Amino acid sequence: RSLEGYLYPETYRVTLEGGFKPEALIQRQLDTFVQRFYTPHKEELAKTGRTLDEIVTMASMLEREEPVPAQRTVVSGILWKRIDKGFALGVDATSRYQLPDWNDRTEFLKMLRDPNDPYNSRVKLGLPPSPIGAPTVDSLTAAMRPDKHEFLYYLHDANKVLHPSRNAAEHEALRTKYNVH
Repeated sequence: RSLEGYLYPETYRVTLEGGFKPEALIQRQLDTFVQRFYTPHKEELAKTGRTLDEIVTMASMLEREEPVPAQRTVVSGILWKRIDKGFALGVDATSRYQLPDWNDRTEFLKMLRDPNDPYNSRVKLGLPPSPIGAPTVDSLTAAMRPDKHEFLYYLHDANKVLHPSRNAAEHEALRTKYNVH
């Protein structure tokens, strides 16, 4: 099992005096996760009906999918609703997760066509098998506090502006309007 998602993303000062100990840095990252998120939100987390792993995995997708922290609760609401209804998530960031170069479009398109890729959320239902990065508190709280709304789809235009939609027809109209492929 990986620690992906639990190593809190922060700038950590390390001292090389006496020898660098990777284990000590990893423990600091885990301690920071507990201090910044888990301890202050433990009771609320228990009331979500989701496991910590589910929240962390969702938060890792939100961190990659939605550049504006204030919009992450909207996307969270969409993605949890899709999971609860048994729809594929369709989160492109999950198919990029295992790529050595996140921006390699050719390899990304290959991953999207690979039905055996466990991170291909266009064909695999539910959450990916693990977090896909290190979420911040903004993303973790958004995963715990999804907005309740009528939306089932979303896309970002060329300016990274979020456009949610209620159904596939609206989504396709937005894809055409904003030239999103």
